[in-house]
Amino acid sequence: MKPYYEKNYWDSLFSWKELEYLINIRPLMSASRVNILGDEPGLKWQNSEWTKDYSCLPPSLLREVLDNYIVFISDMSRSTKNINDFAKMLEKEYGFQADAHIYICMNTSIKHHFGTHFDYNDNVIVQCEGETNWKVWDEVTDTRQQRYLMDIKDDPIIDVNMKPGDTIWIPKNYPHRATSNTVRLSVSFPLAHHRTYSYEDYFEDRNWVNLY
Repeated sequence: MKPYYEKNYWDSLFSWKELEYLINIRPLMSASRVNILGDEPGLKWQNSEWTKDYSCLPPSLLREVLDNYIVFISDMSRSTKNINDFAKMLEKEYGFQADAHIYICMNTSIKHHFGTHFDYNDNVIVQCEGETNWKVWDEVTDTRQQRYLMDIKDDPIIDVNMKPGDTIWIPKNYPHRATSNTVRLSVSFPLAHHRTYSYEDYFEDRNWVNLY
């Protein structure tokens, strides 16, 4: 697969309103799921008598984190039916397990901590809200080199401003950089190339529970 970009590929995948609902379910917002990019602050908080998982961020602290850092929330491939259906489609098409990482940038003055880098798995990114500039460069042939590339002098092979519904496919080993042009919300679907289990058909249960 080569990198490519498609405009208006998947409209209305995910919205600010849906994110607002999810982040207010405190048990979902565990420290293992909420990933803060950059120099992580030493977060401390108190828990109520009823708290079952002490690692979950309280809402006021989560709000502070969202205002001051770029954040992605991992293990979210079943967070909504639309996201689950998209992950299911990717798994069927490519034959690899998919996760969903919800990326949130509420402050455009913050520089993306990843900078220019390449990944060891394929990624499909859907722009959901706002606008993001994506640059993608040609494939790195020597993957033993540093993943985070300080300087690339070659021209990118893709340079697009993605708007809601736009989608980009970035295979593993292709350097790329995201820059938030506005406050933005996107969902990245990484596809695992390695088998971490003893049998091949181990995928997330994509059945959606309907109650009525």
